[in-house]
Amino acid sequence: MEVRLSYGLVRLICEVPDAVRPQQTIIGVDVGVNTLIAATDGVKVVLISGRAAKATVQYRNKQLARLSQALSRKEQGSRRHKRLRRRKYAMLGKTARRIRDLCHKARRQVADTVPNATCYVGEPFNQAAQRIGRLQAQQVSTACTRKIINQLNYKTVGAITLSEAYSSQTCPVCGERSKQRRVYRCPSCGATGPRDVIGAVNILALGAHGVMLPGRSLPQQVKYLRPWPRQPRSSSGGDPARSSA
Repeated sequence: MEVRLSYGLVRLICEVPDAVRPQQTIIGVDVGVNTLIAATDGVKVVLISGRAAKATVQYRNKQLARLSQALSRKEQGSRRHKRLRRRKYAMLGKTARRIRDLCHKARRQVADTVPNATCYVGEPFNQAAQRIGRLQAQQVSTACTRKIINQLNYKTVGAITLSEAYSSQTCPVCGERSKQRRVYRCPSCGATGPRDVIGAVNILALGAHGVMLPGRSLPQQVKYLRPWPRQPRSSSGGDPARSSA
Protein backbone atom coordinates (compact mmCIF):
# COMPACT_ATOMS: atom_id res chain seq x y z
CA MET A 1 0.00 0.00 0.00
CA GLU A 2 1.24 3.49 -0.78
CA VAL A 3 0.03 7.08 -0.48
CA ARG A 4 0.36 9.60 -3.31
CA LEU A 5 -0.16 13.36 -3.26
CA SER A 6 -1.45 14.63 -6.60
CA TYR A 7 -2.74 18.17 -7.19
CA GLY A 8 -3.86 18.59 -3.61
CA LEU A 9 -5.50 15.14 -3.46
CA VAL A 10 -4.33 12.23 -1.33
CA ARG A 11 -4.65 8.92 -3.19
CA LEU A 12 -4.45 5.59 -1.37
CA ILE A 13 -3.25 2.75 -3.64
CA CYS A 14 -3.56 -0.82 -2.47
CA GLU A 15 -3.70 -4.27 -4.02
CA VAL A 16 -6.85 -6.34 -3.56
CA PRO A 17 -6.69 -10.05 -4.43
CA ASP A 18 -9.18 -11.31 -6.99
CA ALA A 19 -12.09 -13.12 -5.40
CA VAL A 20 -13.25 -16.36 -6.94
CA ARG A 21 -16.63 -15.72 -8.53
CA PRO A 22 -19.06 -18.43 -9.62
CA GLN A 23 -19.64 -18.90 -13.34
CA GLN A 24 -22.50 -16.70 -14.49
CA THR A 25 -25.25 -17.84 -16.80
CA ILE A 26 -24.99 -16.52 -20.37
CA ILE A 27 -28.11 -15.80 -22.38
CA GLY A 28 -28.69 -14.51 -25.87
CA VAL A 29 -31.31 -11.78 -26.30
CA ASP A 30 -32.96 -10.74 -29.55
CA VAL A 31 -35.05 -7.56 -29.31
CA GLY A 32 -37.64 -6.72 -31.93
CA VAL A 33 -41.03 -5.20 -32.70
CA ASN A 34 -43.68 -7.95 -32.71
CA THR A 35 -41.67 -9.95 -30.17
CA LEU A 36 -40.31 -7.49 -27.66
CA ILE A 37 -37.69 -9.83 -26.17
CA ALA A 38 -36.56 -13.33 -27.11
CA ALA A 39 -34.10 -14.68 -24.53
CA THR A 40 -32.51 -18.13 -24.33
CA ASP A 41 -29.79 -19.87 -22.37
CA GLY A 42 -29.58 -22.76 -24.82
CA VAL A 43 -32.13 -24.91 -22.97
CA LYS A 44 -35.26 -22.79 -22.60
CA VAL A 45 -36.57 -19.76 -24.48
CA VAL A 46 -38.71 -16.88 -23.24
CA LEU A 47 -40.71 -14.95 -25.85
CA ILE A 48 -42.34 -11.74 -24.64
CA SER A 49 -44.97 -10.21 -26.88
CA GLY A 50 -44.44 -6.68 -28.17
CA ARG A 51 -47.93 -6.10 -29.56
CA ALA A 52 -48.91 -3.70 -26.77
CA ALA A 53 -45.78 -1.57 -27.20
CA LYS A 54 -46.22 -1.56 -30.98
CA ALA A 55 -49.86 -0.48 -30.70
CA THR A 56 -48.90 2.26 -28.23
CA VAL A 57 -46.25 3.62 -30.60
CA GLN A 58 -48.69 3.58 -33.52
CA TYR A 59 -51.34 5.37 -31.44
CA ARG A 60 -48.78 8.01 -30.40
CA ASN A 61 -47.70 8.64 -33.99
CA LYS A 62 -51.27 9.00 -35.26
CA GLN A 63 -52.34 11.31 -32.45
CA LEU A 64 -49.17 13.38 -32.80
CA ALA A 65 -49.78 13.87 -36.53
CA ARG A 66 -53.42 14.84 -35.94
CA LEU A 67 -52.65 17.30 -33.15
CA SER A 68 -49.71 18.83 -35.02
CA GLN A 69 -51.94 19.43 -38.03
CA ALA A 70 -54.60 21.02 -35.83
CA LEU A 71 -52.01 23.23 -34.14
CA SER A 72 -50.74 24.51 -37.47
CA ARG A 73 -54.23 25.85 -38.28
CA LYS A 74 -54.64 27.79 -35.03
CA GLU A 75 -53.19 31.15 -34.15
CA GLN A 76 -50.25 30.86 -31.81
CA GLY A 77 -51.10 32.15 -28.35
CA SER A 78 -54.84 31.70 -28.72
CA ARG A 79 -56.96 29.76 -26.24
CA ARG A 80 -57.58 26.91 -28.66
CA HIS A 81 -53.84 26.70 -29.45
CA LYS A 82 -52.98 26.41 -25.76
CA ARG A 83 -55.56 23.68 -25.24
CA LEU A 84 -54.22 21.66 -28.15
CA ARG A 85 -50.67 22.01 -26.83
CA ARG A 86 -51.73 20.76 -23.40
CA ARG A 87 -53.53 17.83 -24.99
CA LYS A 88 -50.48 17.03 -27.11
CA TYR A 89 -48.02 16.95 -24.21
CA ALA A 90 -50.47 15.02 -22.02
CA MET A 91 -50.77 12.37 -24.74
CA LEU A 92 -46.97 12.20 -25.15
CA GLY A 93 -46.47 11.81 -21.41
CA LYS A 94 -49.12 9.10 -21.14
CA THR A 95 -47.69 7.02 -23.99
CA ALA A 96 -44.14 7.45 -22.68
CA ARG A 97 -45.17 6.13 -19.27
CA ARG A 98 -47.03 3.25 -20.93
CA ILE A 99 -43.98 2.22 -22.99
CA ARG A 100 -41.66 2.56 -20.01
CA ASP A 101 -43.94 0.34 -17.91
CA LEU A 102 -44.13 -2.33 -20.64
CA CYS A 103 -40.34 -2.36 -21.04
CA HIS A 104 -39.87 -2.60 -17.28
CA LYS A 105 -42.25 -5.54 -16.96
CA ALA A 106 -40.68 -7.36 -19.92
CA ARG A 107 -37.19 -6.92 -18.52
CA ARG A 108 -38.40 -8.08 -15.09
CA GLN A 109 -39.77 -11.29 -16.61
CA VAL A 110 -36.41 -12.04 -18.22
CA ALA A 111 -34.56 -11.37 -14.97
CA ASP A 112 -36.94 -13.62 -13.01
CA THR A 113 -36.71 -16.46 -15.55
CA VAL A 114 -32.90 -16.42 -15.81
CA PRO A 115 -31.48 -14.71 -12.70
CA ASN A 116 -27.87 -13.51 -12.45
CA ALA A 117 -27.25 -13.82 -16.17
CA THR A 118 -24.92 -12.01 -18.54
CA CYS A 119 -26.90 -10.87 -21.58
CA TYR A 120 -25.55 -10.73 -25.12
CA VAL A 121 -27.97 -8.47 -26.98
CA GLY A 122 -28.09 -8.06 -30.74
CA GLU A 123 -27.81 -4.47 -31.93
CA PRO A 124 -30.79 -4.07 -34.30
CA PHE A 125 -29.57 -1.02 -36.23
CA ASN A 126 -27.14 -2.60 -38.70
CA GLN A 127 -26.64 -2.41 -42.47
CA ALA A 128 -29.43 -4.92 -43.12
CA ALA A 129 -31.94 -2.66 -41.33
CA GLN A 130 -31.04 0.21 -43.66
CA ARG A 131 -32.24 -1.71 -46.73
CA ILE A 132 -35.74 -2.58 -45.53
CA GLY A 133 -38.97 -0.90 -46.62
CA ARG A 134 -40.30 2.44 -45.43
CA LEU A 135 -42.95 1.04 -43.09
CA GLN A 136 -40.62 -1.58 -41.61
CA ALA A 137 -37.90 1.04 -41.14
CA GLN A 138 -40.35 3.26 -39.26
CA GLN A 139 -41.34 0.39 -36.97
CA VAL A 140 -37.70 -0.47 -36.24
CA SER A 141 -36.68 3.15 -35.67
CA THR A 142 -39.59 3.86 -33.28
CA ALA A 143 -39.23 0.61 -31.34
CA CYS A 144 -38.06 0.80 -27.71
CA THR A 145 -35.00 -1.41 -28.20
CA ARG A 146 -32.49 1.02 -26.67
CA LYS A 147 -34.61 1.35 -23.52
CA ILE A 148 -34.75 -2.42 -23.17
CA ILE A 149 -30.98 -2.77 -23.60
CA ASN A 150 -30.31 -0.10 -20.95
CA GLN A 151 -32.73 -1.73 -18.51
CA LEU A 152 -31.23 -5.18 -19.10
CA ASN A 153 -27.79 -3.73 -18.40
CA TYR A 154 -29.14 -2.25 -15.15
CA LYS A 155 -31.05 -5.25 -13.80
CA THR A 156 -28.86 -8.17 -14.95
CA VAL A 157 -25.17 -8.84 -14.50
CA GLY A 158 -24.52 -6.90 -17.71
CA ALA A 159 -25.81 -6.39 -21.25
CA ILE A 160 -23.17 -6.67 -23.98
CA THR A 161 -24.26 -5.53 -27.44
CA LEU A 162 -22.95 -7.18 -30.57
CA SER A 163 -23.81 -7.27 -34.25
CA GLU A 164 -26.81 -9.43 -35.08
CA ALA A 165 -26.20 -9.49 -38.83
CA TYR A 166 -27.76 -12.62 -40.43
CA SER A 167 -28.57 -14.07 -36.99
CA SER A 168 -32.24 -14.60 -37.93
CA GLN A 169 -31.34 -16.04 -41.37
CA THR A 170 -28.74 -18.66 -40.38
CA CYS A 171 -29.84 -22.12 -39.35
CA PRO A 172 -28.12 -23.13 -36.07
CA VAL A 173 -28.36 -26.83 -37.01
CA CYS A 174 -26.72 -26.92 -40.45
CA GLY A 175 -25.50 -23.32 -40.95
CA GLU A 176 -27.60 -22.72 -44.11
CA ARG A 177 -28.52 -19.07 -44.69
CA SER A 178 -31.96 -18.25 -46.10
CA LYS A 179 -34.61 -15.55 -45.72
CA GLN A 180 -37.76 -16.72 -43.96
CA ARG A 181 -40.91 -15.18 -42.52
CA ARG A 182 -42.05 -15.27 -38.88
CA VAL A 183 -41.59 -19.07 -38.72
CA TYR A 184 -38.13 -20.21 -39.83
CA ARG A 185 -38.05 -23.40 -41.91
CA CYS A 186 -34.59 -24.44 -43.06
CA PRO A 187 -34.67 -25.66 -46.70
CA SER A 188 -31.65 -27.96 -46.13
CA CYS A 189 -32.19 -29.78 -42.83
CA GLY A 190 -35.85 -28.96 -42.14
CA ALA A 191 -35.27 -27.32 -38.75
CA THR A 192 -38.37 -25.32 -37.79
CA GLY A 193 -38.86 -22.69 -35.14
CA PRO A 194 -39.86 -19.08 -34.55
CA ARG A 195 -37.48 -16.68 -36.25
CA ASP A 196 -36.90 -14.82 -32.97
CA VAL A 197 -35.76 -18.08 -31.37
CA ILE A 198 -33.30 -18.64 -34.23
CA GLY A 199 -31.92 -15.14 -33.72
CA ALA A 200 -31.55 -15.55 -29.96
CA VAL A 201 -29.77 -18.91 -30.34
CA ASN A 202 -27.31 -17.46 -32.85
CA ILE A 203 -26.70 -14.39 -30.68
CA LEU A 204 -25.92 -16.71 -27.78
CA ALA A 205 -23.36 -18.52 -29.96
CA LEU A 206 -21.83 -15.21 -31.04
CA GLY A 207 -21.46 -14.10 -27.43
CA ALA A 208 -20.05 -17.41 -26.19
CA HIS A 209 -17.82 -18.40 -29.14
CA GLY A 210 -17.64 -15.33 -31.40
CA VAL A 211 -19.08 -17.21 -34.39
CA MET A 212 -22.37 -18.89 -35.32
CA LEU A 213 -21.28 -22.51 -35.17
CA PRO A 214 -23.47 -25.16 -36.88
CA GLY A 215 -24.39 -28.43 -35.23
CA ARG A 216 -26.46 -26.93 -32.43
CA SER A 217 -29.99 -27.95 -31.49
CA LEU A 218 -32.99 -25.71 -31.02
CA PRO A 219 -34.37 -25.33 -27.47
CA GLN A 220 -37.53 -27.31 -26.89
CA GLN A 221 -38.84 -25.35 -23.88
CA VAL A 222 -40.53 -22.26 -25.33
CA LYS A 223 -42.47 -20.00 -22.97
CA TYR A 224 -44.73 -17.25 -24.31
CA LEU A 225 -45.36 -14.29 -22.00
CA ARG A 226 -47.05 -10.91 -22.12
CA PRO A 227 -45.65 -7.84 -20.34
CA TRP A 228 -49.12 -6.96 -19.02
CA PRO A 229 -51.78 -8.91 -17.07
CA ARG A 230 -54.61 -10.16 -19.24
CA GLN A 231 -57.81 -8.33 -18.36
CA PRO A 232 -61.30 -9.78 -19.00
CA ARG A 233 -63.32 -7.98 -21.62
CA SER A 234 -66.30 -6.03 -20.36
CA SER A 235 -69.58 -6.43 -22.22
CA SER A 236 -70.64 -3.32 -24.15
CA GLY A 237 -74.33 -3.87 -23.52
CA GLY A 238 -74.10 -3.53 -19.73
CA ASP A 239 -76.20 -5.54 -17.31
CA PRO A 240 -78.66 -7.78 -19.25
CA ALA A 241 -81.12 -7.70 -16.34
CA ARG A 242 -81.30 -3.93 -16.41
CA SER A 243 -81.55 -3.79 -20.19
CA SER A 244 -84.46 -6.25 -20.21
CA ALA A 245 -86.21 -4.31 -17.48
